[in-house]
Formats: sequence, structure tokens, C-alpha cells
Amino acid sequence: MIALASCASTLNSHRMKAAKREMQATRKLQQGGQWDEAVAMAEHMDSSVSKSITSAPMQKAVGGSEIDLRPLLAGWTNGPFAELKTALQKKDAHHSTHAFASLRQQCVNCHTVLGKTQAQVSVIP
Repeated sequence: MIALASCASTLNSHRMKAAKREMQATRKLQQGGQWDEAVAMAEHMDSSVSKSITSAPMQKAVGGSEIDLRPLLAGWTNGPFAELKTALQKKDAHHSTHAFASLRQQCVNCHTVLGKTQAQVSVIP
């Protein structure tokens, strides 16, 4: 059982690193005016985050308490991610810039709740 938990943890780490790359790629595509591609990349990012959390929704925080990440995922999905996707679909540069900042903050919030402040979430230019 320990080997499976370790494998899941490694897979989730890879998924979250992919989400970070996809977030940066989404922003670059948006800044380059490639709106449809930015929407597609944002959906990949959402998939990476969602799969990571749904595969292991209960996580141990650094202090040892169990944290249910499903409410944070719902907040991500219905809040900043929905805002970003809508702004990208509308080709709205102003609102997408705000949505990227909100999305990044949601990432930081989740990492903070888990006490994993060493997991860096890049600033989105």
C-alpha cells in the first residue's frame, strides 16, 4: 500500500508541474492573441489540476491534519478557472489578466492550506 501511495504522490506531483507549465503557456498564448489555443491549453491545465485532486482528495497537511481538497477544487472550478475561461472565450485581455491573478492566488491558497509553501506558483506576467 505504501508503494501505491508513493506512486500516486509522484504522479500528482507531475500533474501539478504540468498544470504550472500549462498555466504559463495559456498566458503566453493569450498574450500572443491566440485565444482559441489559450482556451484549449487552459482546459489542459484544469484537467491536470482536477485529476490530481480527484485522485487523492484527502491530503495530509504538514501539521498532520487531513485536508479535504474537494472544496478547494470546487472553488477553483467555479471561481477563477471559470472566470479565466470566460475571459479567454470572449477574447477579453483585461479580464483575462485579472483572472490569471485570481487563478494563481487560488493555487497559492491550496498550497498554503497544505503547508506546502515550498511548492512555488510562478507569478504570471
